[in-house]
Amino acid sequence: MGSCDGGGGGGGGDLRKQMTELSKTLKEGERILAPTRRPDGTLRKPIRIRAGYVPQEEVAIYQSKGALWKKEMASHDEPPGYDPPTTDVKTKTKSAKRNERKKEKRLQAAHEKDKVLEQVVV
Repeated sequence: MGSCDGGGGGGGGDLRKQMTELSKTLKEGERILAPTRRPDGTLRKPIRIRAGYVPQEEVAIYQSKGALWKKEMASHDEPPGYDPPTTDVKTKTKSAKRNERKKEKRLQAAHEKDKVLEQVVV
């Protein structure tokens, strides 16, 4: 509790001297965070930040495979294992195609019959 030599509240000359010494020893990618002022008016020492350093707040939080799986399952609307039916035109058999054409012809004939009846009524 004796002297105030390392307190950081000294004159500006010491601070400049420290900054120049730190900047001389910097390696590629490193940087210096300037000294900040405490609420009581004293200055904090400048901080050297290593190249490639990522602050703890910015590091991604680890998530286990189970947690990732739960999150993925929550985003799906259908139950697990549900495989929606695929409707490919190429998978129809020859008879299914023939039946479909017959159905279309029947619908078309019924539609034309309705038109003829409307013309007669009008």
